[in-house]
Amino acid sequence: MKENRTIIIVDDEPETVKGYVDFLRPREAAAVRRSSRQSASGERPVTGPGPSPDEAYELLVAHSGEEAVRIAETELKAGRRIAAGFFDVKLEGGMDGLSTIQAIKAMDPEIHCVVVTAYHDRTVEEINQIFGEEFKDQWDYLNKPFTQGEIVQKARQMIAAWNRRRQIEVMNRQILQAERMAAVGQVARGIGHEFGNILLRIIGKTDLALLSTDVAKIHEHLQVSMRAAERAAVIVRNLQSFSKAEPVFQMADLTASLEEALSLIGHELAKYSVNVEKRLSPIPPVKLDSGGLAQVFLNLLINATHAMPQGGRITATIEERKGTDGTPGVVARIADTGTGIPPEVLPRIFEFAFTTKGDRGSGLGLSVSKQIVDAHGGELSVATELGKGTEFTIWIPVRSL
Repeated sequence: MKENRTIIIVDDEPETVKGYVDFLRPREAAAVRRSSRQSASGERPVTGPGPSPDEAYELLVAHSGEEAVRIAETELKAGRRIAAGFFDVKLEGGMDGLSTIQAIKAMDPEIHCVVVTAYHDRTVEEINQIFGEEFKDQWDYLNKPFTQGEIVQKARQMIAAWNRRRQIEVMNRQILQAERMAAVGQVARGIGHEFGNILLRIIGKTDLALLSTDVAKIHEHLQVSMRAAERAAVIVRNLQSFSKAEPVFQMADLTASLEEALSLIGHELAKYSVNVEKRLSPIPPVKLDSGGLAQVFLNLLINATHAMPQGGRITATIEERKGTDGTPGVVARIADTGTGIPPEVLPRIFEFAFTTKGDRGSGLGLSVSKQIVDAHGGELSVATELGKGTEFTIWIPVRSL
């Protein structure tokens, strides 16, 4: 993954801007590389290696908060991200440095920044209250006059932090995808067996239709073939949706994600004599990643099946329910009549790579499921009783796009 080394400098004093550029521009003039893109004001950004030959920063310059916001909008529309920025608090125009940071982080909340001031007019506590707790690890503070060492080091830290965060996001996506494929692998044999049955049904009924001269019988045989083909099409569509690597958030019905998972594991449930009772109430659309929630349901259904080696019942309930703070939401509960979870195991079930299944389990199913639900702003909880069964509860807030 190519590093993002783009820094925006926001200051209305030309000499100060020149100081930043001089501090961050190359030591070896021969290595300077000019960018072909321009800022919103028409200035060409200064680009080139940083303070040492093995570093390179791309610098975007804005002389006001309004100009900085326009540049950030232009970059995002072009599919580019600004990793970091130096923002002077006192700026000419309607926006100061803090409001500029707020406007840019509203567009791209992953930006890192340094608040620069010569007046000591805002304390760290005041700035933290303005930005909020969720942003506290993404901003730093610097008083003027500053030194080259301070600017260079803060640039290094911000760029490293931005790119490290992106690397972690990529790794998490890879883990999610690997676990998703592992879940598909666990039900693949059953899916293959079901496709075999579907093909036999289609071929058998088609043969009977070809041999028959009774129009009503021909129609009946072809109807059975059509229903079998439609069932196969549903399984294929669900597999395609489920296997998407990138999450796609859209307004959708949580019930559809449950049905997708049940479609994939249907043969396994029948094989192990597990009956499914569905209690599905009408619910409003929710902003969600259908494939991700289908993965959560599939993980929970697989675990429930493993907890009932002699067969049993899974009760799947979906209904509208407010969160503990009164937020509107929808809830899904997957309850089994299995062995339950031992008290010594229960506190660790959501830990990464924790498993009690030995070689039969990766230990990622529940930790990944919790990560997916957390990404929806929801909650995943569990209630269990030894010898009687376990119930997992998924709560997702109702949010619009």
